[in-house]
Amino acid sequence: MRNKYAKNIYWVMIWFTIGIVLTALSSMGVLDSYWGGAGGGLIGVAVVQFIRQMRYRSNEEYREKVDVEVNDERNKYIATKAWAWAGYLFVMIMAIGSIVLRILEYNDLSMYASWGLCILIVLYWGSYCVLRKKY
Repeated sequence: MRNKYAKNIYWVMIWFTIGIVLTALSSMGVLDSYWGGAGGGLIGVAVVQFIRQMRYRSNEEYREKVDVEVNDERNKYIATKAWAWAGYLFVMIMAIGSIVLRILEYNDLSMYASWGLCILIVLYWGSYCVLRKKY
């Protein structure tokens, strides 16, 4: 447990450092505001993850709850189903969106939606082929 905790803390420190650097460079005008926002997001993620790690390490009840959520077969099944539903909904939204955007004559946006849909379908097909051979 100690090594896993230490490894997670290293990632938190890396995210925090990158966030500080991006925010500083954006504030100095070296990078645009997008990178400053991304840096702020990384700082926020690092702070939340650090708090979670400290709570996990110090609170036995919280640690047990997290371990059950991570290792429980029911939760793994639900998480897998949630990803499947998200994928199905994404495909439907992108397909309908590309058609609606084309009708509204937003041809560039329609093309981006179509490409996003195409990429997801290719990723699904490739994953399916790999997993079919594996299992």
